[in-house]
Amino acid sequence: MRESEAQYRRIVETATEGIWVLDAEGNTNFANQQVAQMLGSTPEEMIGQPLFAFMDEEGKAISLENMERRRQGIKEQHDFKFYRKDGSHLWAIVSTNPIFDRAGNYAGVLKMITDITERKQAESALREREARLRKQTNQLEQAFYKLQQTQSQLVQSEKMSSLGQMVAGVAHEINNPINFIHGNLMYASEYTLSLLELLHLYQLHYPEPLPQIQAKTEAVDLDFLIEDLPKMLSSMSVGTERIRSIVLSLRNFSRLDEAEMKPVNIHEGLDSTLLILQHRLKAGVKNSEIQVIKEYGELPLVECHAGQLNQVFMNLLSNAIDALENVTSPRIITIHTSVGFGEEEQESSIHHHQSPNLDPQFVIIRIADTGIGMSEDVRRRLFDPFFTTKPVGKGTGLGLSISYQIIIEKHAGQLKCISSPGKGAEFVIEIPIHQHSKKPVLFSGV
Repeated sequence: MRESEAQYRRIVETATEGIWVLDAEGNTNFANQQVAQMLGSTPEEMIGQPLFAFMDEEGKAISLENMERRRQGIKEQHDFKFYRKDGSHLWAIVSTNPIFDRAGNYAGVLKMITDITERKQAESALREREARLRKQTNQLEQAFYKLQQTQSQLVQSEKMSSLGQMVAGVAHEINNPINFIHGNLMYASEYTLSLLELLHLYQLHYPEPLPQIQAKTEAVDLDFLIEDLPKMLSSMSVGTERIRSIVLSLRNFSRLDEAEMKPVNIHEGLDSTLLILQHRLKAGVKNSEIQVIKEYGELPLVECHAGQLNQVFMNLLSNAIDALENVTSPRIITIHTSVGFGEEEQESSIHHHQSPNLDPQFVIIRIADTGIGMSEDVRRRLFDPFFTTKPVGKGTGLGLSISYQIIIEKHAGQLKCISSPGKGAEFVIEIPIHQHSKKPVLFSGV
């Protein structure tokens, strides 16, 4: 028996695994050298120590559940975190076997402990590296996305700048000759009237002209010529006046000389944009003309970047025209302008019963179409960069994103869309009237 006990002790003490025997209350009955070293203690110090002395509160809760399963005779193997005397922790694979006496009563548990701290540390380090890599990957993706977005915005801005330069150049080249023609038409009309008066005097005092003059008079239909020539000159004058207004609209649209914020007539910007898009509003082979209804209110001059705001109008009106492309009737775009307090100011006025006589702080521009509308999912993603419902090659998905940035970031305003399937879409722009405490002066919007 002594030899068997000695052999048993040699096996237990030389085992590479920790051997830990606990009584029914969870106190240590036996601990070999290996488990004691793992826990930073000695076998003698561990005798009588409760299992809970080597774990934190979370571990205690887990162990209480495990002890109930041991009493039921359940064997288990699991990873567990113990705490050493010096405060460091030990990760171990714990194999547990419940012990019962000859009467079948629960007497304790035998635990086989295998140190896996290094493996756990390696796994933790690997997870940390993976987390760092994921974070770096996300940062790189975001940086690439922003770079791509910035690049596309630069391309779009360059296109708009090129369009503005071209429009300004065309307007400048047309302006001089049309002014020359328009100015001389006034004198041509005066000269023509003088000649017609002179001709009338000849007819009055020489009622019987020579045969050659009589034949020429009948050939040119002199009576019709006398009646139609002033009308023709008047019509030419109206035409040149129209061209001059078009040139002015083109110059207003380009706004190349207005990089800083300046007081601007919003209606001029809208009208100039509509002029640029006039060819797309006309009736086609399959569709009728798109009707534009202007419900212009009385607006003050608004401090803004005129060129950028015109770009927003161009994007929104172009999208409205696109939305009506496959619509037979009605094909209507409504532009409504007014002044107001904006959403936040309006709510504040309601909640605090402020005086309704306060000066309005915002200009509100509504651009609505009678198109097919859009789903809620599309509406939520509408201002995301590169999101488009148009076919490949027809849209970049940047127009509304850039418009959103221009209104929100450049003008401290609001841009939102109201739409549902089958009910068209309405874009609402709210921009501050001024940045300083200046009282706006209203002018007629008609």
